[in-house]
Amino acid sequence: MWAKYIFRLDDIAENMNWDNYFLLKDIFESYNVKPIIGVIPNNRDPELLEYPKGDINFWEEIRDLQKKGWAIALHGYDHKYVTENSGILNVCDRSEFAGLSYEEQNEKILAGKKIFEENGIRIDAFMAPSHSFDEVTLRALVNNDIRVITDGTAFFPHYYRDVMFVPQLLATPRKMPFGIYTWCLHPNTMDNKRVEHVGEFIRRYQKNIISFFDAKNYVNNKALNKISGQLNKKILKIIRTVRDRCSKDRYS
Repeated sequence: MWAKYIFRLDDIAENMNWDNYFLLKDIFESYNVKPIIGVIPNNRDPELLEYPKGDINFWEEIRDLQKKGWAIALHGYDHKYVTENSGILNVCDRSEFAGLSYEEQNEKILAGKKIFEENGIRIDAFMAPSHSFDEVTLRALVNNDIRVITDGTAFFPHYYRDVMFVPQLLATPRKMPFGIYTWCLHPNTMDNKRVEHVGEFIRRYQKNIISFFDAKNYVNNKALNKISGQLNKKILKIIRTVRDRCSKDRYS
């Protein structure tokens, strides 16, 4: 089986690098690529707030993208890190959710969900800031009827605790031999070279790109897929430690 690719944009908020956002949007629409975007409903991250607001109606833009087939993920509530807990995936030692009580996490999810609903947005998935969430987060998500997460380290989507995990292993698009890969892009911090690379990759491998909604067609709950996920998690942790990823890349 050939590898399939999904594109994901993190940190979509009223304050962001709008120039990069529109550059990427134009690329995606030119090739009919429908990514998943992580929308922050109540952005209070001081570093993200340094970016300008766009000259458009933000929520109208998000509604329009959803109508076009883009998947919309709840990217936390306010994107403020309140614990040093790395959660289930053990990627970064900071979290908006992991380590908090059920009541605290549920309150955040409910508040974010309410803002989405008030603006006519359907939640298609959950995207945890810094990839950090725990078992309590999963319980709160399920209780709020959110059963898909864009994250995980297996090669194929799989179910855990009644939630479908669509894997997100790497950030830079590249040709892979097999599996489902979600390329995690941060529009706020991308330079022109990275944006151009996205366009070139899509041009070359357009036939292998799927939408986030297509991921359900590749669910693999076999033991080997889950074991590979655990192995990948350990390997990625070593790589990220060496690169000191968490301290150099503030945004996720």
